[in-house]
Formats: sequence, C-alpha cells, structure tokens
Amino acid sequence: MGNLKKLVLVGMFSSAAVMLSACGGEGSSIGAPSDAEVELDASYYTDTYGWNASGGMAQTQLGRGLNLGNYLEAPNEGEWTGGRLLVEQDLQIIADAGFKTVRIPVRWSNHAGENTPYQIDASFMARVKQVVGWSLAANLKVVLNVHHYEEMMNDGQNQQENHILRLVGMWAQIAEAFPLSEYDEDSLVFELLNEPNGTIGYDDWNDIIGRLTQLIWTTMADEQNNGTEQRTIMIGTANWGHPDGLTQLDLPSSVSADNTIITVHYYEPFHFTHQGADWVQGADEWIGTPWLGTASDQQPLIDLFDRVTAWNAGAGRGFEIFMGEYGVFSQYSDPDHQRAWTAFIAREAEKRNISWAYWEYASGFGAYDPEAGEWRSALIEGLIPAQP
Repeated sequence: MGNLKKLVLVGMFSSAAVMLSACGGEGSSIGAPSDAEVELDASYYTDTYGWNASGGMAQTQLGRGLNLGNYLEAPNEGEWTGGRLLVEQDLQIIADAGFKTVRIPVRWSNHAGENTPYQIDASFMARVKQVVGWSLAANLKVVLNVHHYEEMMNDGQNQQENHILRLVGMWAQIAEAFPLSEYDEDSLVFELLNEPNGTIGYDDWNDIIGRLTQLIWTTMADEQNNGTEQRTIMIGTANWGHPDGLTQLDLPSSVSADNTIITVHYYEPFHFTHQGADWVQGADEWIGTPWLGTASDQQPLIDLFDRVTAWNAGAGRGFEIFMGEYGVFSQYSDPDHQRAWTAFIAREAEKRNISWAYWEYASGFGAYDPEAGEWRSALIEGLIPAQP
C-alpha cells in the first residue's frame, strides 16, 4: 500500500466487480447508531489457534509479520516519516513484541538508472542491505520486494516493454546482492512486484512472472538456485494484490509449493480501512464508517477468505498463503472498531494457516508509536493476542 500513494478509486475498482461491492458498505456496519458497541466475540482477542508460542512459525514459514512501510518505499527515506529513518533498535522492538517476519517494501525504481544496465545506486543498495542485516540479526525473516514502481503501471502500453526490461535488470542486481551463500533460503524471500495494476493487467503480469522466475532461478542460478538451495519467491496478484486476482494467475511450471509463497492484500471493507485517507479520492466522505463485528460485517470477509482457500486447494497448489498487507488508517477510525477488525482479520487468517504482515510499523496505519515509544493498544492487542 503506502500511506502516501496517490490512489484513484475508479481505476482501482474498474476491473474487479467483487472488490467494488466489498469495499463499500458491504462488510461494514453502515447505518449503525453512533453509540453502537462492538459485537465481536471475545475469542478473537485471544490466541485461539495457538500461534503465540512460535509466532505462527509452527504453522507457517513466515508466521506473524509487520511491514516496514513508508520508509524505503518513499521516494527517499524520511520523506514520508517526518525525517525519521529506520534504526537497528526498530527491528529489535518488532522482534521483542512477538513478530517473526518483516516485509521490507523498497522503491528501487527511484534509485536505478533509466537505461541498461539500470544501475542501482550503490549507497541505496548498501542501505537496503543494512536494514535486511538488522532484521536477520534480530532473528526476523525478511520479505524483500519491488514496491511503488509507479511508472511501470502508469506510463502506458508503449512503454511497458521498457519498464519490464528495467524491472528484470533491477532484479538481476538484487539477486546478485543477496546470494544464497550469504542470505539462506529460509531467511530471505524475494517478492517479485507489489500490487501490479494499471497498464499491467492479468496477462501482462503472468508474462512478467515467467520472465522473473527464469531470471532468478535459471539465469542467476549460481546465486539463487545452486542445486542444494533455491531462493523462495513470493508472487502476488494483478489488480492491486486483491485476493480475487488469484483465479487469473497462470503460473510457470517451475513454480511449486516448495519454492513459492502466494501473497494477497486485504483491506476490505475499503471505506472502513481507508476512511479519511488523504491520498484516496473521496475518502473524507467515509469518515465515521464503523466496523462492529456483526454477522453482516463478518460474512463478506469470511467469504473472501474462503475463496482464497478454495483456490489454493486446487490441483498442484497447496502454497503457503501470505496476507502481505492488511490494516486500518488510524487517524479517523474508532480505536475499538480498529481493534475488532484487526483481531478478526488476523484470527481468520490464522484459522486457515495464512501467514500475515500488518501494514504497517510506525506511520499512518502504524501499530507502534515512535514518539511515545510504545505499541498502540488498539492494534497490538489485535495482532498479538492474549492467551485464551
């Protein structure tokens, strides 16, 4: 996602009728009285599915995670965080809270050449390696991605091939910088591209997946597929990472549950999770949208989870599903409603052995308040629950 990403809802929804209905009133308590109380069952605030002992690592490869959002995927680090940069202590704070994975969104495209060989700035590469190193030192697994390559999505069909070649060129450098010999397959996952959208449609995305798997596992085999180990990759869906995009994936034969994690993003109902977000067109009109955990609130969200698990039950699948982003913009949402939605989404994912990473650490959706030096109770209580 990215708190300051300029998002035009008409474009986001135009190719997903199901998403259109889910992101509006369906799945939120529209029309509830202003003093209505949360109805969510208390079990959602407890460790119902036994993830606390291992952080979910006994059930999944990635367990419970957190996005380091708004830092390295900003145009330049600090621009979206009031000048604050990530420091090593941040990773230890995250680990100490019980998270097991960090997803590191990176805007490589702002720091790479426009023409072949699309050279990534050495100081930026060193900074990314520093943050990855801090994460691994804190015993956190890392998902490293290409985030906010906005030109690729927006420049039009006539520029698409140039951008795909640039994306491949950037990944060749990332693969060289993070070889298996230094970053083992259990510790570092490559996420190919965050939220393909716009010019990159379903067919385009399937073509890009083929090119990048070929690059990482075959062209870069010395670094990423040495016969003993193979880099695990993460593949999302076109149309902004929406779960219903799974049905449009046409995966290469090289992709299997042994080497690939499938990721989806979960922000439904969008009018609740993004109420008042100043980078979303029309979001001021949604301020005050409630989420009370009623049966009518829950059912559309359960149905969407069930479509994900039904897809994954198909022949030749059985992937780990990673809910790589989900969250609620904090400025206008009621804390009790935010806590309820967060706990509901997390527990429903855990019920299905879906690993997850909350969006995000310490900004507009942030679970941690860096000024106060403490976790926000409305979020941490939903993310890392009490013992039952």
